[in-house]
Amino acid sequence: MRSQMTVCGRSFEDFLSTIERFHGCTAPGVVIGGFMVDLAQEHIGPDVEADAIVEATHCLPDAIQLFTPCTYGNGWMKVIDWDKFALTLYNKKTLEGVRVWLDLEKIRLFPNIYNWYMRLTPKGDLPLGVLLKSIEEAGRRMLSCAPVQVVQYYGKIRKGKSGVCSKCGEAYPLSQGDCCLSCQGKSYFKTK
Repeated sequence: MRSQMTVCGRSFEDFLSTIERFHGCTAPGVVIGGFMVDLAQEHIGPDVEADAIVEATHCLPDAIQLFTPCTYGNGWMKVIDWDKFALTLYNKKTLEGVRVWLDLEKIRLFPNIYNWYMRLTPKGDLPLGVLLKSIEEAGRRMLSCAPVQVVQYYGKIRKGKSGVCSKCGEAYPLSQGDCCLSCQGKSYFKTK
C-alpha cells in the first residue's frame, strides 16, 4: 500500500527516491531532515526568500540542499558544527525565521528512532526498513520548532583579496599570510 503522505511537496515514495539519488542511500538523517525542512518552510511561508543555518555537519545539510534553494556553494546555507540535529530557515531581509529540531522527548515515543539517534542500538541490529517505517510513522510529531531572530552567522561570506603564493605558485587568500596555508605546513595532504 502506497503512503498518501507528502513531504516537501513530493509523495513519500518520490521523497525517499530523491534522497537516495542525491545522498547515495536512503539515510535516516536526511529523511528526518526533509521533515524538518517541510515544517520550517510551512512556518516561514512560501514567498520568503530564505537562508539556512544547519547545526550538524552530517546528513542535515543534504536535506537543506535537496529541498530548498540553499546550498553550501551559493552561500545561502551556513553549517555550524554543533552536532545538534537542528536547522533554521530565515528571511534574508528581516533575519526572522524558524528553528526546527529533533526533540529527544518526542522521539522517546518512537523507540527505534530514539535508540538509533542516541546510538543505543548497533546499526546492524536495526534494519533500515524498520527505522524508515518508524520515521514515516512519526513524521513531524518527532520535531519541535520555535520562531527565532538570527543575530549572527547571517550574510554571505565575502572573499578577501587573493595573491599568488611565493612557494607553490597557486592563488590563495592574502588573509592567510605571506604564503598559503599548505606551504605553511597546515595542509591536509602531502605530495608523493
